Amino acid sequence: MTFQLVYYSQQDPKWKQDILGFGDPGDTIGYVGCALTSVAMLICGHGFIETPKNLNQKLKNVNGFASAGIRWGAVSQIYPQINMKSFISCASTDAPLAQIDASIAAGQPVIVMVDSTPAPGLSTHWVVLYAKEGNDYLMLDPWPYQTDINKKTYLMPRYSQGRSLKRSIMHVIIYEAFNASGGIAQPGSPSTTGAPQTQPTTEPVSTGSFSAQVKADVAWGLNIRSSIDTSSPSNILVSVPTGTSLNVLSADDYAKIGGVNQWVRVRDSMGHEGFAAAWYLEKTQTATPVVETIPAPRPVVEAPVTPSTPTPYQMIVVVKTRVGKFGAKVYETESVKSHIVSTEKMKSRLIVIEDASKARPKIGKAGKWLYVQTKEGKKGFVNTELVALSE
Repeated sequence: MTFQLVYYSQQDPKWKQDILGFGDPGDTIGYVGCALTSVAMLICGHGFIETPKNLNQKLKNVNGFASAGIRWGAVSQIYPQINMKSFISCASTDAPLAQIDASIAAGQPVIVMVDSTPAPGLSTHWVVLYAKEGNDYLMLDPWPYQTDINKKTYLMPRYSQGRSLKRSIMHVIIYEAFNASGGIAQPGSPSTTGAPQTQPTTEPVSTGSFSAQVKADVAWGLNIRSSIDTSSPSNILVSVPTGTSLNVLSADDYAKIGGVNQWVRVRDSMGHEGFAAAWYLEKTQTATPVVETIPAPRPVVEAPVTPSTPTPYQMIVVVKTRVGKFGAKVYETESVKSHIVSTEKMKSRLIVIEDASKARPKIGKAGKWLYVQTKEGKKGFVNTELVALSE
């Protein structure tokens, strides 16, 4: 579906006095809830009914806060259809404008951190970028700066603090919603609104003419799920055996085939439509109608992602033996003060899920972090001094 512009203010009386996450009494949504409110606007724009108040409670229910700080990855626990794709710190480097532009062009607005005041030091604030105009971005700002959704609000006049665009953005969070069709509504269009009014409907997905098959080495079969949540078998629609041909429902999804940590929408010959793990699929030579297959009689468990031949975006690192019995900790953010996602034993293999050309030079250096995924599928940051390239 097309992303709809939805405006929420963190200062709304309906929730501004609520304590944010597990914060102190003074940590209210109205005071420090810009990140939460930005996420709520993003979720609503993709067609889900949500408010900052309700989202605050839902995130608390899944331990989605570190004190009053949001755990960005926890959003997918509530909305499996929305996956955190990129977590980029650029406070001391140029912001990845090309990556932001590409995401917006794909119908996926981006949440960014800016400096809210010209005073010395950094006063963090989060907003949603949804369009590029010249050398500036249009934004949804959770602070009550521009409450009229039919008017354009630009990033630079308010938050550049005299810097260039690429130095005005300090952090980038990119989520990928699997129901996005590539479009984003613009101010003044009939679809823009101050808050969602009705329950969204599900748009039919074109059948397309792309096909892929389950890889021959996936001996356990492949699950097709109603969502990308793998923590429970309750969302498994059907399980298909090795060699099954599946209809891939869009060109964008077809391009993801084979990619680790990527999910694609597929349909089998029996009409079951849902999400499949792209790394267990391979493209067929021609885009032909799917071949009828008999589904496996019961759900199967996906094997961990351990690619034997890493691509440029699947570099493997190994935890050094020097960590001893304490292991290497994987943190939610690039800080030892953040939540520990996992503790990995010596010689454990981790998948690098950032650009290999940027990751490789950091390995072994002090004070650097690497964005990785464990064999259980958990994502986070590991100190680069504790890992080495896999041979």
